[in-house]
Amino acid sequence: MISIKMDKNMDSNLKHLCEQIDYQFKDRSLLQQACTHKSYANEQVKDCQDNERLEFLGDAVLDLVISDLLMELFPELPEGGLTKLRASLVSETGLSKIAKSIDLGNCLMLGRGEELTGGRHKKSILSSSLEALIAAIYIDSQKGDLGEVRAVIWHLFQNEFPDNVASFFSHDYKTDLQEFVQKKFGTTTTYKLLNAYGPDHQKQFEVIAVIGNKQYGAGQGTSKKQAEQFAAQEALSLLLKMDTNEEKN
Repeated sequence: MISIKMDKNMDSNLKHLCEQIDYQFKDRSLLQQACTHKSYANEQVKDCQDNERLEFLGDAVLDLVISDLLMELFPELPEGGLTKLRASLVSETGLSKIAKSIDLGNCLMLGRGEELTGGRHKKSILSSSLEALIAAIYIDSQKGDLGEVRAVIWHLFQNEFPDNVASFFSHDYKTDLQEFVQKKFGTTTTYKLLNAYGPDHQKQFEVIAVIGNKQYGAGQGTSKKQAEQFAAQEALSLLLKMDTNEEKN
């Protein structure tokens, strides 16, 4: 791997980043690659590796470690609850929040176009770069041993785990979805009841979220309101992912 020559400001920023994450790299080129956006790599004459492959690995490492931490912290939560909580923590919004807290944007090597359009502050770039950083730590600290990368992830995420799980699950996703849909499409979301089954005291409802005659999310719950919230959460997650892919392309 080719080592990228750093100016003094960038070198100082990377040192500060290592202090923020409480980890010192043995192989500094891994840190440099994790902070190299494809827009920068594409502008270089010589071979220069961007962070997209690291992003792919970091996504998997984060999912595994966050899942392990959630099972340890919330032994009472069923699989569905664990899944929703993990999705919130590793969402684009969740990851970009962590990235901003450690000033990761100041460490990124961006192409001229991304620099001019505020790439250092884009959620999609910050979240994917954080995933790449996690992968770089995993590789640097010897593959197969999750101890060091787990410690870094805990250091970064410990304040993001909810103190009150019940409060977390009462989040109003319908309002969040409607605000997003109104801004992006200028329309409203409707909810359609697909099915209701089971005895009266254990009724289950299946609902879909519909935007412009197209289904974007489905949810199940013990009430129509609960099912609508789960459908809205799934729809919002899908729309945000689609929005991220549009930004990347």
